[in-house]
Amino acid sequence: MKRVVTSGRTVDEAVTSALVKLGVTSAQATVRVLAEPVKGVFGLFGGRPAEVEVCIRERPEDIGVQLLKELLRLMDVDARVEAKVLALEEEETIEMNIVSDSDYLPHVIGRHGWTLDSIQFWLNIAARQRVESQSNSTCRIKFLLDAGDYRSRRKEQLCALAERVAWKVAESGRSEALESMSAADRKVIHEYLHGRADVSTMSEGSEPNRRIRILPAEKR
Repeated sequence: MKRVVTSGRTVDEAVTSALVKLGVTSAQATVRVLAEPVKGVFGLFGGRPAEVEVCIRERPEDIGVQLLKELLRLMDVDARVEAKVLALEEEETIEMNIVSDSDYLPHVIGRHGWTLDSIQFWLNIAARQRVESQSNSTCRIKFLLDAGDYRSRRKEQLCALAERVAWKVAESGRSEALESMSAADRKVIHEYLHGRADVSTMSEGSEPNRRIRILPAEKR
């Protein structure tokens, strides 16, 4: 984080000097007062100027990219990180994508995206903590992480699976349990089959072995 320490006759004067040096506005910076000004005897002796430390406030997307790059480095994954900010009404959503050769992607995706989900969970906690420490306020930011467009491909696979099993259940009249999967994957299937008149869905079991069961309509 870029920062400068400046002094002045008053705190405001010291802050203004720092903002000019950094080339930012007060809204883009955080200020820490290191020393209040002290008047000297007769205005001449023993005085001390105000001293402040001013830092450029990092953008949430930059924080997310920095954290993710460091984690990938520790994982020995050679990759590029892309970030896109979506301004929504309730919270700011930042979509992040790991771009890398196919040889590296399995290491960050994991089986059925379990590793990718874990990294996303960690990223949301770590990035929010850093954002909140800079702004001294509650963070309303959500990070969504993908790798090589895995999420969209996985969604297509899950919807195809749900369609296939739903027709089988509707024709046979017998419920079918799918393999255990993450909460995000279960949500995709629940939403895809929601509203169908011939089948319904329910989750059963405990994490990490929680799964979806698709039931015929008469067994709702």
